[in-house]
Amino acid sequence: MIKLIALLVAFFLVPFAYAGCITPSSNLEIKNDSVLCSGTHILDKGISVSADSINLDCSGSALVGSGIGYGILLDGRNNVKIQNCNISNFEIGIYLDSTNSSVITNNHLANNKFGIALYNSFGNDFDNNFLSGNVDNSISYFPAPAIAAKEGNKSIEKEGKSPPGEIMKEVIRVKNPFLSEEEVSREVDMIFSKYFNFTEENLEIRREISYNESDGSTSISLHLKPKKALINVSVYDKIPKCVSEYANRIFFETAGYEIIENDPLIMWAFARIENEKEVSYKVFKRLGDECKELLLAFGIAAGFEGEKAAKEPEEKKPYMTISAVAVVLLLALFLISRRKKSS
Repeated sequence: MIKLIALLVAFFLVPFAYAGCITPSSNLEIKNDSVLCSGTHILDKGISVSADSINLDCSGSALVGSGIGYGILLDGRNNVKIQNCNISNFEIGIYLDSTNSSVITNNHLANNKFGIALYNSFGNDFDNNFLSGNVDNSISYFPAPAIAAKEGNKSIEKEGKSPPGEIMKEVIRVKNPFLSEEEVSREVDMIFSKYFNFTEENLEIRREISYNESDGSTSISLHLKPKKALINVSVYDKIPKCVSEYANRIFFETAGYEIIENDPLIMWAFARIENEKEVSYKVFKRLGDECKELLLAFGIAAGFEGEKAAKEPEEKKPYMTISAVAVVLLLALFLISRRKKSS
């Protein structure tokens, strides 16, 4: 009889237990202690905790993203606990922004760009989390807030392609922060009048973009093809925010680059380009056609090899003329002195 009563109680309580779980959906906000329903949940965008002192238990469920954004976001939170989550295929599995005194435990984060990442967050406890197959399997500390992770795919409607002149102004402002706007403009005018058109005529830059289904990454390559051997070449690549919000979230496959601005604005420098070269990097998302159109790269070369040598004969001509005049004068003096002696 007791067993029968226990079975009846269990029969009636189990449905209520399952009824209390939450099925995760894109942009879901967790405002109270919550348990996610078990299973695999495909999300275009992740979920966020929007209150303090919350306990979120994923109960072993899997959150699978589309290669962008975050899986779980804690923004400006305190005393939150995240546990028993399986998170994959996001840019950031679990992201803490300005979040303190929270516990992230017993989670499995796989095949993201960053498994766990923090910005401006202190006193948090990370215990018994398993990270595998991520581009970065360590806990990452960002120097700047990962705005793109919060917003997922940022709208590019308000973003336009920056012309090369504006990009060079950015470069000069960074390199020479004490210049006035007038001085910056003069510097840009000088660079473009002396080097830009020359480089455009002699350096072909062709871009290739390919998407890899296996890891959800997009590879972006610049093929540099010089018409002649160029010297002191700088190649600038202005990367729009729809590709990546910050340069430190781009995986650069070619060394020798400099981050001019984390916005991002990248420069590759070459002492000499004689043959074709390639520079490449990848981002862990799929790019739309509109976003691809916003990519812009251009080069600035100081000149081409042999240019100085070609000018040297012209520079020597005045010296050769002076030497010839000196020889004629000496010969004339010699002849005059001989006539005097003979007379």
